[in-house]
Amino acid sequence: MKACMIAYTFYEVDYRVRRYAEALVSMGHEVDMIALRRDGEPKHGLLNGVKIDRIQKRGGNENGLFSYIFRSLLFFLRVTLILSLKHRKKSYKLIHVHNPPELLVFAAFIPKLFGAKIILDMHENVPEFYESKFHKGSSDTPLTKSLLFIERISTNYADHVIAAHDLLKERIIRRDGIPEENCMALLNYPNVVGSPESTSNNLEFRIIYPGTISYRHGVDILIRALALVKNQLPGVRLDFYSNQRKDKYWHFLNRLIDDLGVRDNVLFYNPIKSEELGKILRNATFGIVPKRAGNFESEAFSSKILDFMTAGIPIIASRTKIDEFYFDDSMIMFFEPENHQDLGKCMLDLYKNPEKGKWLVNNANEFIKTNNWGIKKKTYFNLVNRLIK
Repeated sequence: MKACMIAYTFYEVDYRVRRYAEALVSMGHEVDMIALRRDGEPKHGLLNGVKIDRIQKRGGNENGLFSYIFRSLLFFLRVTLILSLKHRKKSYKLIHVHNPPELLVFAAFIPKLFGAKIILDMHENVPEFYESKFHKGSSDTPLTKSLLFIERISTNYADHVIAAHDLLKERIIRRDGIPEENCMALLNYPNVVGSPESTSNNLEFRIIYPGTISYRHGVDILIRALALVKNQLPGVRLDFYSNQRKDKYWHFLNRLIDDLGVRDNVLFYNPIKSEELGKILRNATFGIVPKRAGNFESEAFSSKILDFMTAGIPIIASRTKIDEFYFDDSMIMFFEPENHQDLGKCMLDLYKNPEKGKWLVNNANEFIKTNNWGIKKKTYFNLVNRLIK
């Protein structure tokens, strides 16, 4: 079978998208990928059997609403043309589209006319995301209503919808009116599972934060907590592995780091491959997920939690709706969202009580043994086989 994946992302560092594409290759299918291009990358490439077409660079500033909409629409038009031309040669049987934006499913209208099946993979609940980012939680705006309409027609146009977690699945079925059998939830499961292998040295205190640096992710809360406890934790260091977008929030964080006197305790690194990240995480004292509360944030699942579990390190996370849905106090130490003082107390508690950390790690490891990509990808295989049969 020939399949094509579409995602408005940098494919090489988007491991959720990569897992699906490489899973199809492992089934013996031919997979093309249409994605974005970073500076210095060639337009075409091959990675683990997946052929990549990098058709557009990402704008230097997509924090503005109109900038993001313009570049998304440009990507949509390019995908529509390229996919239609490629389909004439390859006759795709499956098109797997990742949001945002959901509108990309309609770029596959030519393949769908000729019998190709479309999967819409919902990584985010986009209306709530834009409410949070541009309208401070107000749902009664023309933008939100437009996004809800786009979501509804897109989910109904697709042959099947994959939701990033169960709460999103319930929301999509309820408000978009799609049959329950046409929607499933699949988390961003980790690839490799084994016994906890933390190699943290108790003589130094290391916190590693991989992923997006933004206000919604609560990075400033983590830095404030670090300033509170740094004198009580020997050799404490906070390492960021992330794209360093020099936006307004990034400059705010750097001023905050200097104002709180923790410049010597914070280091920034570029993002690295998933395989390398796993080794680095095992050197952490524990993992922290400091995201804020809010309609979008409280239901946004953080894959960092599963990465930390796989690395065998204790986890501190803000108590949000989505995390309480999957985990409990025997697996994660929760703190009150947006309360850096409570986060600081948790950090000191875990450092002073290493046995408590081991207890959390052992319970989390039981969860990850049955919730990993090695097991859950069978669900995806079954879906693909059912659609193309």
